[in-house]
Amino acid sequence: MAETRDSFAHLILNPAAGGAAAYLSELTKTARERRIRVSVLQPGEDMRHAALAAAEGGAQVLGVAGGDGSVAAVAGVAVEHGIPLAVVPVGTLNHFARDLALDLARPLSALDAFYAGHERRVDVGRINGRLFINNVSLGVYAEMLADPGYRLDKLGVAQAKFQAAVFDPEFRRALRIAPPDGAPLEGVLAVVVSNNRYEFARWDRFGQRHRLDTGTLQVSVLDASTLDELGRLLAGTLIGAMEFRPAFRHWTSERLVMGTLGERLRAGVDGEPITFEAPLRFSVYPGALRVLVPEGLPASRQAPPLEAGWHAARALRRWLRPPPAEQKGRSDNTWIPMNQDIPGPRRPDETI
Repeated sequence: MAETRDSFAHLILNPAAGGAAAYLSELTKTARERRIRVSVLQPGEDMRHAALAAAEGGAQVLGVAGGDGSVAAVAGVAVEHGIPLAVVPVGTLNHFARDLALDLARPLSALDAFYAGHERRVDVGRINGRLFINNVSLGVYAEMLADPGYRLDKLGVAQAKFQAAVFDPEFRRALRIAPPDGAPLEGVLAVVVSNNRYEFARWDRFGQRHRLDTGTLQVSVLDASTLDELGRLLAGTLIGAMEFRPAFRHWTSERLVMGTLGERLRAGVDGEPITFEAPLRFSVYPGALRVLVPEGLPASRQAPPLEAGWHAARALRRWLRPPPAEQKGRSDNTWIPMNQDIPGPRRPDETI
């Protein structure tokens, strides 16, 4: 089918993200049938540059099919140009899509947002001017992401980095941070600054954000100077008492500054490894991102324990899945076709 060059809606697809390759043909075909222009990212091509080209070419709605890193890159352009964003969740973990309550089992159903969706305003965070939609990780996880072997051996690299961090006092001193009501913490293994509040107290809701529009950052600190403390902390997550472990602290704020001037710190920004020069300046911009979501999504993100457990199991399976080159032609995802007798995308200024 010929490219829809006069469409105001533009979808950018990253085939290297998670299970995107398995959906490439169907997603491209279905989007173009709905008069949505599609750009497939080529090897070495930058997602942000592709989004800028689409916006400067007249796109009035930007869509992104990919993981959280891809979504964050396109979201930054959407915020800069004041245009809505639609998300098709075909990444590995899809944290942002999950917190929007999108249907991860039927990712192509997210295309409904282009023509029969409604708009939500959600917050975005920034670190030294760079936008993030989920969180910024410092410490152990950032070191894992920066390791060349992480993609092929996640658990092995994670174990090595945790062990090295626990026994390296210099590593922990680099993450020196003070809670609002206390003295600086000296044994910090990890800091996570998130866009809105994550649930940590209950295992069945662990890592969920029930709202994306509170206008706050959550600062979470893992302050475990020994392996015993780390073990007790992890055990606390299983009995729902993580929030009360002294080794884990969190608080909310609208801004945060940390790091020594001139120091270079590794960070994981929405899962992408990036090195920043300190001081690190975090801030939140309430309602800065316009997101189009399909009609009929649940208003609450709370899930019963059994459902949450299955979600966690599926996420872990995707996390441990071999790279795309090793699983070519395999997919355990299912796609349920949408109704084909539907109109094209609705312009942002049209009413339903």
